[in-house]
Amino acid sequence: MLSASNPPSGAPGGRNVLVVSTVEELGSSVRARLHEDDVVKVVVPVVGQGVLDWLANDERAFSHAVEVADRLAEELPGETVDAGAGESDVALAIRDALATFPADEIVVAVSRDSDDVREAITSGSEAPAGARQIEGIPLRFVAVAGS
Repeated sequence: MLSASNPPSGAPGGRNVLVVSTVEELGSSVRARLHEDDVVKVVVPVVGQGVLDWLANDERAFSHAVEVADRLAEELPGETVDAGAGESDVALAIRDALATFPADEIVVAVSRDSDDVREAITSGSEAPAGARQIEGIPLRFVAVAGS
């Protein structure tokens, strides 16, 4: 249940967690960050396409992202309140999700070699150097092997 009285950020559960995945398989590393009493929203950005691919395959790519989001949501602990596709720009997908979901933490699942995604997400952040936040919400990257 969404609540204005969330536990402190150090609490083990009961958090609102936005999970954004640029990979199709999360593995145990992302699941380990969540608890059964967390409330979760899953977003899978429509990524990996050029402009011409997007124009030709927009509906297919969007449908695939929705299918992946639904499957990932089923695999995660906690109560999933929403799962769906997001903008191809991962930072924009995060901000769009935050407009409708009051997250206490953002977990972004990326492949181990996705430094470009990490940089793109944090480059517009107003957080102090070294801190990873979007709109004051802690941002955690979880590298997933084999994606």
